[in-house]
Amino acid sequence: MDEFFVEKSANADGAHVVHRDGCSSLPAKDQVHLIGVRSNTAAPLKEAANWFSSSVPCPECIPAK
Repeated sequence: MDEFFVEKSANADGAHVVHRDGCSSLPAKDQVHLIGVRSNTAAPLKEAANWFSSSVPCPECIPAK
């Protein structure tokens, strides 16, 4: 199980990036919302929609399938 965060600021494409804890691109804790501890990557991506209309997985810590 991993802890997940979503960036408060949107990237250049207007999406908010979801990260696993420990990711080398994870911004400072004051720049992210804690999503929580989850057993898979699908749940935090869906939950990020509670804060932001567009979210994407971080390419470094949440690899595409």
